[in-house]
Amino acid sequence: MPSVTYRYQALKESLAAAITSSAHAAADPRRPHALAVVTGLATNGYLASLLVARYVRLGDPDAARGAFDAAVAAAATAPPKPLLYNAMLRGYLSLGLPREAAGLFRAMLASGTCAPDRHTYHLAATACARAPDPELGSRAGAAAAAAGLASDLLVATALVGMHAEAGDMGAAREVFDGVPRPDAVAWNAVIGGYARAGRLGEAVEMFGKMMGSADRARPTEATFASLVSGYAGFGSWRGGGGMMHGVVVKSGFHCSLFVSNALLEMYAELGSLSEAVTVFRHMEVKDSVTWSSMIGGLVWNGRPGHAVKIFHWMVLHSEVLVTRPILLNVIMACAELGNWREGKWIEESYVLRNGSEFKRDPSVAAALIYMYAKCGQLGESENLLHGSAEVRNDVVAWNSLIKGCGELGQVEKAMRVTKEMLRMGTDPDAVTFLEILPMISLIPSVKKGMEAHAQIVRRGFQNERTIANSLVFMYGRCGSLSLSAGVFTGIMDKDAISWTSMMQVYAWNALAAEVVKLFELMKETEVQPNHYTFVAVLAACKNTGLVEEGMGLLKCMKEQYGLEPNVEHISCVVDMLCRSGRLTDAYQLIQNSHSEHTKNPILWGALLSGSRSWGNLVIGEAAARHLLSLDPENRANYKMLADMYVSLGRRDSADDILKLLMSRELDLRPGCSWTEVS
Repeated sequence: MPSVTYRYQALKESLAAAITSSAHAAADPRRPHALAVVTGLATNGYLASLLVARYVRLGDPDAARGAFDAAVAAAATAPPKPLLYNAMLRGYLSLGLPREAAGLFRAMLASGTCAPDRHTYHLAATACARAPDPELGSRAGAAAAAAGLASDLLVATALVGMHAEAGDMGAAREVFDGVPRPDAVAWNAVIGGYARAGRLGEAVEMFGKMMGSADRARPTEATFASLVSGYAGFGSWRGGGGMMHGVVVKSGFHCSLFVSNALLEMYAELGSLSEAVTVFRHMEVKDSVTWSSMIGGLVWNGRPGHAVKIFHWMVLHSEVLVTRPILLNVIMACAELGNWREGKWIEESYVLRNGSEFKRDPSVAAALIYMYAKCGQLGESENLLHGSAEVRNDVVAWNSLIKGCGELGQVEKAMRVTKEMLRMGTDPDAVTFLEILPMISLIPSVKKGMEAHAQIVRRGFQNERTIANSLVFMYGRCGSLSLSAGVFTGIMDKDAISWTSMMQVYAWNALAAEVVKLFELMKETEVQPNHYTFVAVLAACKNTGLVEEGMGLLKCMKEQYGLEPNVEHISCVVDMLCRSGRLTDAYQLIQNSHSEHTKNPILWGALLSGSRSWGNLVIGEAAARHLLSLDPENRANYKMLADMYVSLGRRDSADDILKLLMSRELDLRPGCSWTEVS
């Protein structure tokens, strides 16, 4: 008997070596697999897991699942061990098949023959995060807690990441708080979750706790990349992103390619191009993400010409290959420049050449269609669209042509393209309607708006908040307050855009009291107003003379909601103060505002205009000094000051201002126009 056992063990080890042999990584595993079947060892959990892993490495999920199923089916007397399930779960995840992994875990729970271990829960939570499958994820979390594994570091970290991906930071924090000694990976999961959810204050708070934790978990590249990315959509870089950049430098991670790319993207998204360029120039190593972020940042910030130049420099002087994101960004630069010939050269050089990986890339085709359309080359766009069945059946490609037509101002053409898309059997998606509805607002046409609305309802998009918000705005622009209000009332999960859009509609209809009333209703909800909300309400207060309410709103937006007033908000309040004759208060408001606001000629111009209306020479001259210093080339400013002097009987002072105007060669010349007379 011992000799039989020895031979069995030797055969098993021999088969294991044959399956996992690295010397023949590309060899066909079917031979050792067949031998395992003949000897009855294919049902052994250990060997079956090795077969699964080997087939996965060869990119054959079906063969891997076949080996798995055979082993599970043959294990009727002895239940399979978690090792086998873990191998299959890990295989699905490595092959980018999270839904299949989630389905396997669901079947595992349903069978009840194999109890998951800590690795199973870790893999299952990862699968649920990627699938995504929040319902199964909740079951996995509950089962892990029942098994006493919810506080296990490996399991908890995966659960935190899963809940964070689903946007449930309450559940993520609950799991995290139950971990006795979280490591850097666990900290990163919760910090990154808060940052992605837009809850930057809590992300920074957790970062502070991490730095002061007794476990001495030190931040990593991922920590800083998450925080920096969070700042990208959060206010001015001077307030937050710049400070975080300083922390990155102090911690020594400014040399990290991963973190530097995040900093570059943050500055680009915040419109701080000089800082983005500084980061870019200081990077000793640049990868495709670096170049893509820099080229894209230049395009987003109105520098498409520089984007094209930097692309050519990269092609000529670096070893970085052109990737899809780089290509999409440089095509967009050509679109913004209106330079279809440059776009054509890029298409011929990188898309149409033999062996190009982008020849059948739908996103590249859509970008080219939009570029040609925006440049006025609709024929080229339509040729691309109808050039292949793949592109012709792609709704994104149709949307690109529709958008291009809209930006050319050819609204009727965009409508015809939409009808043609329907005739050819391509169903519109939400983006199609988000492109069409603003165009209808420009015509404006209630009839066309109602036709589009009918299509939206027919295709089941009426409950999508972004589309409902666009409908509110569209009907408002078309002059139908009742239809706009009807759509707004039907939005179940209103966001700040929903409320603000309806406030704007009321404002367009001169119903300022309704705007204020709606804002008060919004404050009773959990929705946080944004900058545009306060612009709408302040404009309503200005038009109805609600000065104290307007001043209170300005204070409220900063103290209660953490929003820094910008020029639009200050301008509204300055205007309402000037209308009510409170010029001193308006002057002090500008002086006490952000330093950037005190240098804005719009605010001083409003104050000078108000001073002229009320005949306040002291405030008027003070405003004029600032205005002529900030905007000395604007003739209207001199004329406004001169008019004020004339209205107060100071003709000599008015003459002096007009002489100064002429000495600077800014004199008002008479206009002329041509007309043809038969």
